[in-house]
Amino acid sequence: MHKNPEVREPLSVTVCNPYIPANEYRQGVAEALECIGPFLTKSDFEALIQKKLRLEDPKPSEKQYLQAAVELTVCTHYARFFPEGFVYEDEVVPPRDVDCSFKSEGYKFNVEVKCADYTLKQQIDESGAFIMRAVGRMDDYGDAATMLQEVFASGGNELVKGLHMDNKLKAYLMDAHGKFPDASREGEYNVLVVGCDDPVDIMQWEGYLTGSQGLFTNQSYASVDEYSNVDMVVLTNLYHRHKAVEKKDKLTAHWWFGESFSLLYANPRSTKPESMALAFAKTLRSYNKDLVQHRMEGDAPELDLQSLAIPHFVGTVLMANQRYLFQPGKPRELKPDEEAVHAET
Repeated sequence: MHKNPEVREPLSVTVCNPYIPANEYRQGVAEALECIGPFLTKSDFEALIQKKLRLEDPKPSEKQYLQAAVELTVCTHYARFFPEGFVYEDEVVPPRDVDCSFKSEGYKFNVEVKCADYTLKQQIDESGAFIMRAVGRMDDYGDAATMLQEVFASGGNELVKGLHMDNKLKAYLMDAHGKFPDASREGEYNVLVVGCDDPVDIMQWEGYLTGSQGLFTNQSYASVDEYSNVDMVVLTNLYHRHKAVEKKDKLTAHWWFGESFSLLYANPRSTKPESMALAFAKTLRSYNKDLVQHRMEGDAPELDLQSLAIPHFVGTVLMANQRYLFQPGKPRELKPDEEAVHAET
C-alpha cells in the first residue's frame, strides 16, 4: 500500500476552475481528494490539485481538466474499495507508470485511464447537418458517403460524415501496451479505461473494438501485437458525466465510478486465465449482462439491431425507469441567472 507517512498541514485551496461549479459537484471533488489523499506524497497531491485538476486556475484547458477528472474518478473508486493493495501512479514498467493499481482475489490489476478530446465531434454534431455514422470500419464508407451527400444536396440538405475515432482508440491501446507488463507477469491483469460521451458515442467505441475490422476482432485493421499487453478495455461514460455538469440536471454522483455506465471488453488474444477477467468484473458495476438480456424487436437485420442495443437499452430501460446515468436529450440551456452564478465560480 502506497500510503503517505508524512504528517501534512491542511491545504487551503481557492477553487477558480470554471468547470467545477459551486454545488454538489464541487463537494464531490473534495470528497474524492480526501479519499485518495492518503495514498499520495505531498508533492503528488499538490501536483494533482494544481497541475492536473487545476483547481485554482480560472482559465484551464477543458480537455486537460476532463482527462484529470476521469482519472481521479477511476482511481478514487479503487482507493476507496481496495485500499490495502492500492498504488497511485504505479511504475509497473519503469520509468513509465499507470494511473493506479490495486489487488483483489489474489491478483494485481493495473489500470490506465484515457479520455478523448471531443471538440471536433461536438462541432460536427452542432452543425445542424445530417450526420452519417458507421459502426466499425466499412471499406466502401467513403463512396457511400459521397453518394448520400449528393442525394441530400439534391433536396437542399447537408450530410456530413461523423468523426471516426478508431485510430484514437488504437493510439490509446498502443500507449497502454507500453506501460503494462507483458504476459510473463502471470499474476497481473492490465485494464485500459476509456472515458466516453453519450449512448450513441459508446455504441461507436464498441464498434471500434468489436465491429467490422474492430481492434478486438480477427480482422483487426491494426497489428494486434502492438497492444497485446492490454487484457481488457472498459468503456465508461465518465466524460459525459464530467462535461458541462451545470447543464446536466438529471445527473448525480459524478465522482463515483460505480454510478457510471460501463461496459467491459476482454481482449480475445489475452493469455490470462478467465478467472482474472471475472475477478476484475466484480470490482465495478457494468451493464454487459443487462445488454445481453435486452432484446430489441424490429424488421432490421439482427446485427443492425445489436449495434443499436446500447442507446436503445439506455432509453427504454434505464431512462424509462428514471435511472439517469446519462442526461436525457441535449444538455439543458442555462437561465441567465444560472449563467451568472456559473461565471462567478
